[in-house]
Amino acid sequence: MSDIRYVCLSDLHLGAENSLLTRLTPKTSDGKPSRADPLKPNDVMIGFAACLRTLISKNTGAKKPTLVLNGDVLELALADINVAAMVFERFMELTMKPGEEIFDNTIYYNPGNHDHHIWETARETQYIDGYLTGTKWGTQLDPPWHTTKMFLGDYDPVPCYLLNQLVKRFAGTKPDFQVVYPNLGVRSADGNKCVIFSHGHYIESIYRLMTGLRSSLFPDRVEPALIWELEAENFAWVDFFWSTLGRSGDFGTDVELIYDKLQSSVELKAMVANLAKRIVKTHSLRWVPQAVEHMVTTALLDLLVSSIAHREVLHPGGVLSPDAESGLQQFIEQYLLQQILADNNKVVPSDLTFIFGHTHKPFEQARRYAGYKGNMNVINDGGWVVDSMDPAPVKGAAIVVVDDDLNTASVRLYNEAGSDSEMPPAPHVSEALDNPLTQRLKSIISNGAPWSDLSRAIFTEVPLQRANLAAKIQEQC
Repeated sequence: MSDIRYVCLSDLHLGAENSLLTRLTPKTSDGKPSRADPLKPNDVMIGFAACLRTLISKNTGAKKPTLVLNGDVLELALADINVAAMVFERFMELTMKPGEEIFDNTIYYNPGNHDHHIWETARETQYIDGYLTGTKWGTQLDPPWHTTKMFLGDYDPVPCYLLNQLVKRFAGTKPDFQVVYPNLGVRSADGNKCVIFSHGHYIESIYRLMTGLRSSLFPDRVEPALIWELEAENFAWVDFFWSTLGRSGDFGTDVELIYDKLQSSVELKAMVANLAKRIVKTHSLRWVPQAVEHMVTTALLDLLVSSIAHREVLHPGGVLSPDAESGLQQFIEQYLLQQILADNNKVVPSDLTFIFGHTHKPFEQARRYAGYKGNMNVINDGGWVVDSMDPAPVKGAAIVVVDDDLNTASVRLYNEAGSDSEMPPAPHVSEALDNPLTQRLKSIISNGAPWSDLSRAIFTEVPLQRANLAAKIQEQC
């Protein structure tokens, strides 16, 4: 029986105060929100790591599986980098303790939107160290590129200096973090079978905002057909608003507050009105009546906030909203397909699995897409945040694993229950994927520890997170 060869995790949002994997300070009597306590792991992270260790301990070979961090692992949009880094240290202590490492030393990091800046620093490093140092003075310089090639072995991934420098301080362990973006593919020896990892933020139209804006201004222009063209048009917007702005001092705190207040329409309207007043008061135009300025400013803020409010993670009606369904189809049939053809000698593998995250709503389905042979297994591994005041059973998280034969299985660790007073569904292997790996994992997961310990920890943590979100919504902006 084949061993687990790859473990895919995404949307841990380490450092975010609404992440189930971030420890919070004890609640105080003054009603103020709790904050991240990054120096200790919480019970959910401890249980999560124990489940990972149990799952992988059943491998029969000596080779450890490769960890793929598939985006939004470090929270760089709504947490300071030092906080995110410290919570990541707690994860490393639980999974990569010297002599007890769960994973192989080479770890692949495929950034998403909340940690997009990791790709930005990596690609600049790639351009400077990997390209400029090999050129001669006075020669034509190529522009920096915006993606890596899809398949391992076709290129040298870019070292992640942030995480590599971070773990050097962890005595005795030497993980090597390599950055890939935005798609990472692994192939069978004959090339017929392929698994592709992608964070998935480009399935939402808001992350393609600059492309849409440019097409509106210049309707006759040709839209991007390739993933590197799409990234080239939108990377600055994604990096600025979703991976940098939230860390901009006191203003970053206000941005985080905007995210929280999206849960209450009353609080959101009050916040927008308050912001508009402050902007008009500070930046008033002498020749424009303040009433007119206030009306225009409010309208613009409403437009921006509305676009944020309609993000996929806030759509509770199904595993994908109509916008995301359309965006996923376009991404797979256009951008992904063209990269497969470019990086795989114009051949589309006959057996293909696509694994993504971003939406925080896990699912496993066989789907048909134009340009591909037969059905494609599409898997979403969910996310670890509590970002709504009402329970949303469609939200949850999974571990997605791939074996030596590129069979894929999804271990659903939790979904939110219909009520916070109910225990979440017990961890289980998805029945939607029927293969030898799925059948093997069913015998590993039981109703006992560590699986039951994780469920109890989540049951305890979710109401605390929900109460903390309510306290943050009440904060003044």
